[in-house]
Amino acid sequence: MTYAEVVEKIAALSTEKQRKFTEKLTPTADKIYGVRVPDLRALAKEIAPEADAFLAAEKRSLEEKMLHGFILCYRKRRFEEFRKDILSFVSLIDNWAVCDCVAATCKTIAKNKAAFFGDIEDLAADKRPFVRRFAVVLLLDFYAGEEYAPRIFSLCERMARGEYYVNMAIAWLLSVCYVKAPAATKAYLARCTLEEDILKKTERKILESFRVSEEDKQNIRKYGVKY
Repeated sequence: MTYAEVVEKIAALSTEKQRKFTEKLTPTADKIYGVRVPDLRALAKEIAPEADAFLAAEKRSLEEKMLHGFILCYRKRRFEEFRKDILSFVSLIDNWAVCDCVAATCKTIAKNKAAFFGDIEDLAADKRPFVRRFAVVLLLDFYAGEEYAPRIFSLCERMARGEYYVNMAIAWLLSVCYVKAPAATKAYLARCTLEEDILKKTERKILESFRVSEEDKQNIRKYGVKY
């Protein structure tokens, strides 16, 4: 399937209503067609076996970048091939939507967590904010829990550099850890050196969670997350 044929399919799935909605939520210099994420996922599954020409082409829209990532996640092949492709894909990530939607689709990582964690550390050290956010979202999707909690907290300390989209993702990650590894996360938050902005965002995310006890929420409202 040619690049032009894939773009034609993207355009056919677009609506003006969705385009306006996406434009409001996603700051990007790329063209936005206005395609719902479930429709892009379905298209990716449909064309994944015959998408080589599309994958090799320059991407000119938000939907093309997201579709590229989805295809890499849905293709059936060995983990090392997936790993190589997804690490190359991160150069295309320049907004939160492509970052978060593709990260959540990397389910191959769930079966290869130990093998991929070194790559997470490399992504977390990258100079590009959205590559670091990609690392954070992969952590919250596949690693949040007791086993990886200490290493997650160490990475959070290293990634926090005052960038809005990275800070928001770190707060989101810590709120998930608060649910899945409560004792370790409470202990970390009490002694962490994260900037106040991240702590405030973490507090808000925890208070919004339906999986946190009312007692914990009352303590956070009274004392903050460092209680």
